Amino acid sequence: MKGVFRFMLLFIFISSGSAWAGEKITICSFGGSTGNAIAQAFGNPFTQETGIEVNVVSFPTYAKMKAQVQSGNVEWDVVDTESRMYARGVKDGIFEPIDANKIPMEDFMEGGIKKFGVGLYYYSYNVTYRTDKWPEDKGPKSWKDIWNVKKFPGPRGFKFTAYSTLEAALLADGVPVNQVYPIDIDRAFNKLNELKPYIGVFWKTGSQGQQVMRAHEVDAGCFLGGRMQIIADKGVPVACGWNQQIVDLDYFTILKGSHHKEAAMKFIASTANPKQQAVFAGLSKYSPAGKKAYEYIPKNLAKQLPTYADNLKNALFIKADWYAEHEAELERRWEVWKMQ
Repeated sequence: MKGVFRFMLLFIFISSGSAWAGEKITICSFGGSTGNAIAQAFGNPFTQETGIEVNVVSFPTYAKMKAQVQSGNVEWDVVDTESRMYARGVKDGIFEPIDANKIPMEDFMEGGIKKFGVGLYYYSYNVTYRTDKWPEDKGPKSWKDIWNVKKFPGPRGFKFTAYSTLEAALLADGVPVNQVYPIDIDRAFNKLNELKPYIGVFWKTGSQGQQVMRAHEVDAGCFLGGRMQIIADKGVPVACGWNQQIVDLDYFTILKGSHHKEAAMKFIASTANPKQQAVFAGLSKYSPAGKKAYEYIPKNLAKQLPTYADNLKNALFIKADWYAEHEAELERRWEVWKMQ
């Protein structure tokens, strides 16, 4: 009887695995250390458990997401979606609804679960500087300092999008954190005009931002805190501060028309595992969207994450709904401004 029982268990295991045999999903994220962290913390364990192959690619843009859905040629099953992209996508109807029954909603921070997305990680844009130019704790400590090229001379680096850059400009102009939205676009551009002659690089990806700082192409600016801490751990003389950090939350979404919708949902549900979220936090230096993950994160690592309590004291959270209403028009003005 024991032999028969073992055979039945083996048959059940093989049968359940064969249901997913040959299944493959594509996850589109932002490449570099973030993409690697997604593959290691979530993709590899998921494949081992289910047999479903996970292919992690880059780089998601809203235009590409929308074009895939409209054409019916969906290449990305799951997309690492910035909150502003999520808000625009909901408005344009490009996402499949999430099966909330498969997600422990109570485990997530407020706003971490939405109708069309499951929170993946919090990340931040931070005041950043080279410590071989200014000793640590002697460099810029605010966006106002980043704009102060007399006290802190040298070329600056900023993201290639208006998103996060307009917020930094308004904070530099003295707008309180709780009054940044709705964004005064004219005021933000006027402030950016002051710094533009000193902006040496508009970095496009987190990996490029890391390369810019490694190569010492700029002395200071606005960079992703998690990415900076990763290269700092490898000996690059760079530091970032938590004062006035600009925080956002990315979601995992499923593009409408995905040919692997069920497998994609199965994958997203698996990322709610707090232990795997803690692994992701250690690899990426980004905060987990799940509350329970902090039970598995050492305090020395927790202190390096955007949502650690002390780091949130003067933080600004991106308001995605504002971008859903204004970003399409704003992008045109932004691109013209960069070319002037």
